[in-house]
Amino acid sequence: MEKDDQHLSSDELKRQRNKEAAARYRERNREKFNQRMRDWRAANREKDRLQKREHRNRKIANGTPDEVAALRAAEIAKTKRNQDRCREQVFEAYGGYKCKCCGETEQMFLSIDHVHNDGAAQRKAGLYGGSGTAFYIWLRKNKFPSGYQVLCMNCQIGKYKNGGVCPHQFV
Repeated sequence: MEKDDQHLSSDELKRQRNKEAAARYRERNREKFNQRMRDWRAANREKDRLQKREHRNRKIANGTPDEVAALRAAEIAKTKRNQDRCREQVFEAYGGYKCKCCGETEQMFLSIDHVHNDGAAQRKAGLYGGSGTAFYIWLRKNKFPSGYQVLCMNCQIGKYKNGGVCPHQFV
């Protein structure tokens, strides 16, 4: 028996040893364990979300201000990574980071355009939750439907001001 185990009751010691054995099993059978957990989370989506929310709330309630700040910073970073990944998937699905009209490749200038100029009507109808990330998530959930294209902001504004046709089309 280790020195740290001497102060534990027999039930506590048994629990600790079982916990250590479970950790060793998970380490030896990592892929099998991970697959089982993925399957459980898929079958118990709401329960999993509730448990994660409760765990987060406990960390916030019981954490020091520094721990809470670190948790929130990690959450912000994770959200940013997920948003960036979603944006990458959307642009890849619609032909990559290249304006379909003029060929512009600067990512900062590019966005997704509604081919039929019906974006405002779709937003007003509540088809998706707004613009930006909410729109990208909607596109991904709907398996990247047709009717959208990558355009730079110059072509988007030109198309808007020119009755649905980019001025590059007349050159």
